[in-house]
Amino acid sequence: MTPSVAIVALALSAHPPLALVRDAERLDLPASATNARIEARPLSKEWVLHVPAAQVAALVKRLCNASRLCPEVVAGAGQVILRCVSARLRADMTHDSGGPAVILFRLSVLPWRPDEEGPPLVAFDTVALHLGACPGETSDVRGECALAAGKLDEARTHFEESVRAGPSPLAELRLGDLALRDDDPDAASAHWRHARGAAPWSRLANARQCELDARCLDSDTLESVYDTTPVDRALRADLLLRRARLTLFQGEILETARRLTAESGPGGACLSALPWCRRLILMALQLPQPAGTEALALYLELPGRRDGPLALELLRAAALQAERAGAPEYAANLLAAATGDIPAAELAAHLRRVTELYLAALDRAHADEIVRFAGSRLPASTLRSPVWEALKRAVRAAPSPPTTPVTPPAEDADLASAHAALAAARIALPTADKKGTSP
Repeated sequence: MTPSVAIVALALSAHPPLALVRDAERLDLPASATNARIEARPLSKEWVLHVPAAQVAALVKRLCNASRLCPEVVAGAGQVILRCVSARLRADMTHDSGGPAVILFRLSVLPWRPDEEGPPLVAFDTVALHLGACPGETSDVRGECALAAGKLDEARTHFEESVRAGPSPLAELRLGDLALRDDDPDAASAHWRHARGAAPWSRLANARQCELDARCLDSDTLESVYDTTPVDRALRADLLLRRARLTLFQGEILETARRLTAESGPGGACLSALPWCRRLILMALQLPQPAGTEALALYLELPGRRDGPLALELLRAAALQAERAGAPEYAANLLAAATGDIPAAELAAHLRRVTELYLAALDRAHADEIVRFAGSRLPASTLRSPVWEALKRAVRAAPSPPTTPVTPPAEDADLASAHAALAAARIALPTADKKGTSP
């Protein structure tokens, strides 16, 4: 079978529509890899095979130089990491008569499934659109209310009922969104075509069609496609967040986080998809220096950062960046101020981390305060562990505290001191391009 015929055969035997596949290849795995699981990390151009640790070395050896699409293979802890040539890639596991294998597809567009950084599903405010309040009096509004509540199967039922009753651009738009989440871009496009002729849904449908059309996606017309100026404000978040996803895939992680931070306040686009926005801001907080320091400054401007989705993950990433920026005491202050929000099972590790940071800052007074607090909250067996005994010895041996002890700042009153620490850190850091890029 010639390579071109093999590519067509692979594409036809799998789910991605042939029109969206530019290249494909099969990577056969040993029979022992039947339980392997693949994880997509398209933003870093990585796809990860999770396998038992005992299989990693043999699998790395087998896959080295086996793929044109993912030529680099790296061993991890229970992982085999495939580093690929493009983010426009899809990898699926198959277990056919030929045994277990990974099927790689190079796509002409960005991957679209939810676990591949697919587009966010942004709920519409039906009251602001003058369609009525939830639970709704019509099938399309009831569907939108169910979608906003995360009840996607119920939403689909309502939208299908609405379409059966007559033309419904909102229902068609949403049935397309749900079809894409179900990995059926052909069906999605068909639904979106039915929504393109009716305002205000036509602009949203056009943007979705663009995301499945390489000619549009790679053209200079994107800004006009995602222009929110002529769009009802209640629909603005949908276009803005879909555009942010494209920016993210261009490697502009820090710039995307900057936009989403600005959209996280009252009336901002992120209120319609807060978990999605926060996850992308978290990505920025995990960037190396100096971009990570800039992401920390963004975090300090994030409204309600101590509450809501991923609050603790964001806090811990911010503290790590503060430490890397040369401000361990500020990192400790950030963590200490959130102690009341820490789950009981994580409290010992949290207090240990805070103590270590105060010690790194030569602030024995606050380190001792945390150790005393731990003594009233943690089990005696934990405090007798070698780790805590070493911490207590370190606190006793630490230098004297600064002349003016630092008080942990209150929520939203810490911006001035934080920015001063960050400014000092930036001076110490080498000059570099501060735009966050994916690896």
